[in-house]
Amino acid sequence: GRFLQARSALSPSGRRAAAGDMSEAPEALGELPRVSDLLEEYKDAIAAVRSQPEVAPLLGAEHDELFFLRYCISFRDVAKSATAIKQAIEWRRENVDVLSRIDDLQAEVKKIIPTGMLPWRTNQGQPIQVAIPFAVDVSTWATKSEEWHHEAGISNREVAYRICDQLTRETGRLVKLVMIQDLTGLSLQFAMQNSQLVKNQGKLSKLSEFLFPQLIATVVVTHPPSFIATLYKGFSPLLSERLIKKVKMAENVDKLCKYAALPNDRVPTFLGGTYEWDAEWVPLRVKAKDNGGASSNGPPVPHGAPALGTTKSGGSVGSPSQSRLAFSFNPFGSSK
Repeated sequence: GRFLQARSALSPSGRRAAAGDMSEAPEALGELPRVSDLLEEYKDAIAAVRSQPEVAPLLGAEHDELFFLRYCISFRDVAKSATAIKQAIEWRRENVDVLSRIDDLQAEVKKIIPTGMLPWRTNQGQPIQVAIPFAVDVSTWATKSEEWHHEAGISNREVAYRICDQLTRETGRLVKLVMIQDLTGLSLQFAMQNSQLVKNQGKLSKLSEFLFPQLIATVVVTHPPSFIATLYKGFSPLLSERLIKKVKMAENVDKLCKYAALPNDRVPTFLGGTYEWDAEWVPLRVKAKDNGGASSNGPPVPHGAPALGTTKSGGSVGSPSQSRLAFSFNPFGSSK
């Protein structure tokens, strides 16, 4: 296939983002790239992919230039982009039932796994999702079926994709998701006894490559256990190589602030910051935990910022559905 060539002169940070290289901390990337610049840069590639014989007959009104742009940036090859788009469209048509139950799946996951969206974004305007799966009795979710975890994972990514799509269209910047995964409480015994959960995340990771391109900016893992290197060695072959490059280990709050592009007063106390997050989904035992943070009610939500846990009503990507974002245990299973 033909490699997609950059055409317009972007800043160094813009060129890295355009190439799909979000492996650095968000703050290191500077300003998010403008969609208008990227569309100009990739216009020939988008036209070439759109005209591919395996793609053209499948297209609908929802498959606009922004839809194509994400694939062109991620795959940087006309043939590979076309193949991924064909897979995505066909998968969506074959899994209408799962997509129609996203809101119900999200509501169920929300009750089982402590997960929520911070009420503000990174310094670059990217939404931030926080998950603390081991802050509760893990038997409530570890015993769920593989099918449940698979569908929950799909719904989580779909909702996140819609949120980022909405923010991208509203701001004119290519917005991606920053994920913070707190592994406090994870034991090696649990990880070994429930390896099927990580294997399922591996399947979701590979599936997400063609379903949700350009979704994840960074995955920040906080309170990583001492055996995290062992887990990586055992399970990394199952995961997307590009995703693994985006995972950052934050052994302390300073690194968390750097990787998540957040000031300390916007980091929840249970993660080592000074923001006392009184969100409904945060377990009482976590709220009572003393991480040494100063007492604070946290800064106000930025004026005019949309509620990051919801999106506008609608159906497909580009027409987001109102839903709460909640991720099942997922330290490494996301998408490009």
